[in-house]
Amino acid sequence: MKLLLSFLLITNIAFAQVVPDYAKEARWAEQVEDTLMDGDVIWLNANSHEFLAIYTPSESDAKQTAVVVHGLGVHPDWGQVVQPLRVALTEKGFNTLSIQMPVLENGVGSDGYMPLLIDADNRINSAVNYLTAQGLEANVLIAHSLGSVMSTHYLANNANPFKRYVGIGMPKTTAQYLSNIDIPVLDLYGNDDIPPVLNGTKLKAQQSKHNSNYTQIEVGADHFFNDKDDLLIDTISAWLK
Repeated sequence: MKLLLSFLLITNIAFAQVVPDYAKEARWAEQVEDTLMDGDVIWLNANSHEFLAIYTPSESDAKQTAVVVHGLGVHPDWGQVVQPLRVALTEKGFNTLSIQMPVLENGVGSDGYMPLLIDADNRINSAVNYLTAQGLEANVLIAHSLGSVMSTHYLANNANPFKRYVGIGMPKTTAQYLSNIDIPVLDLYGNDDIPPVLNGTKLKAQQSKHNSNYTQIEVGADHFFNDKDDLLIDTISAWLK
């Protein structure tokens, strides 16, 4: 028993010591502000830390908003998946709010981010609160790769207003959270996706059997939808309709 308690204490201390790389976030923020072509930079707050987000209004007078969550170690205007979606959806009747998620130093894999899931939850909640204060609706949550782990964890563990969820390149890890998600889910991945995604397709479907509005779609693409932006946008837009 003493050994078990000691192990749990050490584990909790290790988890508590994992904090986002705020210096890296600041560098990303500076780069985004210098190169941003579409949308406006706003600053949100979570975990006593200010973080960057990009709000892009719909071309129509819409209240429904898609919150966009990027993948491992990047930023909310990342050229693969994130930027194409956050801009294109404004032509489909959605405002978009793309948010900076916690990042760690280069070389840390997705497993190293698990202690930051609560931090990620708080950032998504901050985005929801911002939209509510603006009189907008947090209607759709859209996430890519590691961002889908953070997002499914959030949906499974927090009361929230999202009516639909799109997970792009969701790894096997998300299956444990999908079992607690009841809103409509699009599980989108490529036939040339990475092994953690392809190896988890059956388990994700099994864990979503309770959800009659869970849809799994495979398309001809890799994990980052390189040269397939139109396919990415068209597939998601069709499902959202």
